[in-house]
Amino acid sequence: MDEFFRHKKIDAHTHIGNFGSPFNVNFDMNRLLSQMETFNIEKTILCPAAYMLNEEVNAAYKAHPDKVIPLCWVNANLGDAAVAELEHYLKDEGFAGVKMQPLFDGFTADSPLVDPIMETARKYKKPVFIHCGHPPFSLPWQIGLLAERHPDVPIVMIHMGHGHGVYIDASITMAKKYDNLYLEVSGMPMGCQIKNAYETVGADRVMFGIDSPFHHPSVEIQRVLSCGLAEDALENVFYNNAAAFMGL
Repeated sequence: MDEFFRHKKIDAHTHIGNFGSPFNVNFDMNRLLSQMETFNIEKTILCPAAYMLNEEVNAAYKAHPDKVIPLCWVNANLGDAAVAELEHYLKDEGFAGVKMQPLFDGFTADSPLVDPIMETARKYKKPVFIHCGHPPFSLPWQIGLLAERHPDVPIVMIHMGHGHGVYIDASITMAKKYDNLYLEVSGMPMGCQIKNAYETVGADRVMFGIDSPFHHPSVEIQRVLSCGLAEDALENVFYNNAAAFMGL
């Protein structure tokens, strides 16, 4: 446990809330705070369990503003209503960015439906976190096309391709091509690709995350620890890069 605690961390992607079928898992704020204390996590970039549950994250943020960095989950299919909700949380509630889950919500990452959301993020100078790694909705090439259309919006490719080696390689390729793409590594099984991304995409563009409640911190931490990076690089992945990206 000492090894898991040693590095100060920012978790760049986790959820609170109840996920029903097919996951059947729940994760509340008490469990999150305990997890953060156990594994030396200073702050968590937090999402709800679905786009209609942003108030759960808002309540967590208001109760623990020193621990929670809130993201607003938006469903691009909702059009103007999605933009209005995003405006509210960015402008009125102080949320730090945008979360999109094309796989769950059923739109492609490069769809024109996404453009108004990206423009709203640009307007408020906020980053966009987007799930990456599942066809036909959230493939790296689609996110690359989105980044090309919106070069002024920082985009985090959550899971950097997830569990498929081809998608992981493509996420690195897209991030090398587009400077506004960043990589978050939760749930990505290939530790060697963390080192590869760090050395070829950029030392400031790879971020640690857990994706609770789906993954355990010890697994995600061990993958970074064992990827082959030097100590100063590990500190960047675990903490410094997310801190700089979020302007902390």
